[in-house]
Amino acid sequence: MTQLTRREFLKLSAVVAAEALAGQSLLSACSPKPKAEPTQLAEPVTPAEPTKPAEPTRLASPSGNVLGVGRGLFPGRVVWAHNPLATTWDGQSDFWWNEKFTDQKLVNEMLSNSLHQLTGQSSDTAAWDALFTYFKTQRGQSGGYRPGEKIAIKANLNGSKSHSGIKNDSFVSPAVALALLNQLIQVGVKPDDITLYDASRNVPDPLVNACGTAALAGVHFADFSGGDGREACQRDLNLPIQWSVNPNGNPAYLPTLVTQATYLINLSLFKGHSLAGVTLTSKNHFGTLMSDLDRKPTINPPQGANLHGFVAAYDLNAAPGWSWPQAPMGSYSPLVDLIGHAHLGGKTLLFMIDALYGVEDQNAELSNKSLFQSAPFNNHWSSSLFLSQDPLALDSVGADILVNEPIMVTHPDVLPKDSTYQNYLHEAALADNPPSRTVYKLPSLGVHDHWNNPTEKKYGRNLGFSEGIELIMV
Repeated sequence: MTQLTRREFLKLSAVVAAEALAGQSLLSACSPKPKAEPTQLAEPVTPAEPTKPAEPTRLASPSGNVLGVGRGLFPGRVVWAHNPLATTWDGQSDFWWNEKFTDQKLVNEMLSNSLHQLTGQSSDTAAWDALFTYFKTQRGQSGGYRPGEKIAIKANLNGSKSHSGIKNDSFVSPAVALALLNQLIQVGVKPDDITLYDASRNVPDPLVNACGTAALAGVHFADFSGGDGREACQRDLNLPIQWSVNPNGNPAYLPTLVTQATYLINLSLFKGHSLAGVTLTSKNHFGTLMSDLDRKPTINPPQGANLHGFVAAYDLNAAPGWSWPQAPMGSYSPLVDLIGHAHLGGKTLLFMIDALYGVEDQNAELSNKSLFQSAPFNNHWSSSLFLSQDPLALDSVGADILVNEPIMVTHPDVLPKDSTYQNYLHEAALADNPPSRTVYKLPSLGVHDHWNNPTEKKYGRNLGFSEGIELIMV
């Protein structure tokens, strides 16, 4: 047998993984199978090739291989609410976030109906009580939310680099933030117990203004810079993040508002990414990190901590300091450490994707180029909300949609055919015995699955299998 060189092995591994798991061509081919702080950054580290990749635990499913173990009241359940009437912006006039372009009543209904389906309850109060009680039960505690228990909401505000002057950059919709905050207050959470934050960006005026109602008085907003009614995030210097592999970067910390919280809600966005391929709930926590770059606090903490090379889904050759080789399938991912961190994934009550206005990549401004072409969007905004208690199930569904969406796959810098965007999903699902052989010291962090095809969009549990994702559409 001819021996492959390391370079040939890496290229072959990436191509096989992408061809086997990404996009429609893969899905039709799948068949069931048996079950000391540095003052200056070091050079980016290329994730090492595993010497002997672990064999993933495979469970029979209609879509091929299911990895990991489902989480939640209904393990692996993901709820998808889609209503094109909720989003009416014409792609040109004014700005997408103007309240006249989003029907708040319909967004409220989408969130409410999704919570009912996620928990199996018939009222908002019962649904939230089920979430809080399940959270406590999993930790050997009893009861639900109690006044004084803090809730941190990590909103993806990546497109907001200032408080004012906001244009058509992408950030969590004011309508979704308002719906979520109102729900929490209406079921009895004290406003002063809630903080919506992004430690590496700024909470924009459109969001703060929309949530400036009498009912929400006392809710906190925290960001990188503070001021204008926002609080500045503060590092918890007692808890530097311990990575499973040394990235040779500056130390990274969590905000005190996170380490002091009892609960966390992960409110992410629906978009491609020009380095990682997709950015959903897991990568949302790159905006929770706090780190230094060039010896001062930075709005780009992953760069300060030297993490970007570990999430590169393909070779990126950009400006100096912004070039990384592809991280192959079966390599360490810092996203696993974040998903499994006791103060992040370990505190998460609810995972959400705000997909009212999905977008091509993290730097794109919304326009008519951002209209989703695949069904059920049909050349309209993505107009959706996604909810789950399982972070990997939720990201798996989001990724399946994105890699089958024409505006994503035709984008020159997001999802090329040999993308390894799924590496973190495999690593996290099998965190106790990952393909990379990295010692994460974590159990399986959820379930990773693929739909049977882009038309039916059915997963393992939808078709009667005992494991996998259950996708419910409302």
